[in-house]
Amino acid sequence: MIAGAVDAWEIAAGLEAYGVNDGEARRLRHRDVFGLAEELYARVPRTVRVAAAGERGAGGARLGARSTALHLLPGAGCLLAAGLPVAAAPVAVLVAVALWAALRGGPLRVAHGDGAALWTYGLFGFALYGPQAVTALAHRGAFDAGAGTAAFAALALSLAPAAALSRWFAVAARAQLAPSHGLADFADAVRPRLAAALAGYAAALTALLLTAAALAGSAPLAGPAALGVLLFTARLLAVHGHPGPAAAGLAAACAAEALTLLLAAAPGHFAPSGGTVQAAVCGAAAAVLAAQGFRLLARAAAHH
Repeated sequence: MIAGAVDAWEIAAGLEAYGVNDGEARRLRHRDVFGLAEELYARVPRTVRVAAAGERGAGGARLGARSTALHLLPGAGCLLAAGLPVAAAPVAVLVAVALWAALRGGPLRVAHGDGAALWTYGLFGFALYGPQAVTALAHRGAFDAGAGTAAFAALALSLAPAAALSRWFAVAARAQLAPSHGLADFADAVRPRLAAALAGYAAALTALLLTAAALAGSAPLAGPAALGVLLFTARLLAVHGHPGPAAAGLAAACAAEALTLLLAAAPGHFAPSGGTVQAAVCGAAAAVLAAQGFRLLARAAAHH
């Protein structure tokens, strides 16, 4: 791990991942883990080419034009589907392919499979048809297949700001490695940046949902907003090496929404409104994952 690191900060992150803390470093006569990492970096020969500082930072905190276009394509496909109902099926395939391509690269890419795809599809399905299905199963109204289209388009369009904020958070967090004087110092610097990324995405998604509601005449707000924040938080965890908690949070939300459909179909129709369920379930799951994020993503090991 040490020989393959490109800089001392990657070694510090690796040491933390192996359980070495500032106390252990002081026992080895270093002020903190970062000081120990600097000595290890100096003493162990490199086995990889070390990039220059300018080369390492060449990506910057902003998305390139090509990456931005790629992340906007799923949302554009959803808008096309809304304008061409007769071509909804082919456009849905286009949206799925565009979403797959966008998540295969860029700042939302997960290095290893996170096991969350099935649960994500389930949450998307409920976002599109769940509230209407609950209404119909509970005999509270007719099933309207197009009622969730506008909100789903807003969710798809929010992929671009999600990618931009994910890139910004990754760059901003890694930039705190050098000036930090210990793991606690690093964590204190990263947490406000994580909060800013989550708040920025929530604001961008809310603006898109309000625009969708204005254009469509009406569209749900709380449920899709909670779903978007849940998916963004889960993706941040997965991108930074914690796919397990992300998948667990999505699976729990998906199971709770499936339970709502079962209750609505049961005799007596004991089920709350589908929109209320989506907002409550996804909001609670997002809060739990955000708490996990403030704990796990504040570690140096998440940014090597």
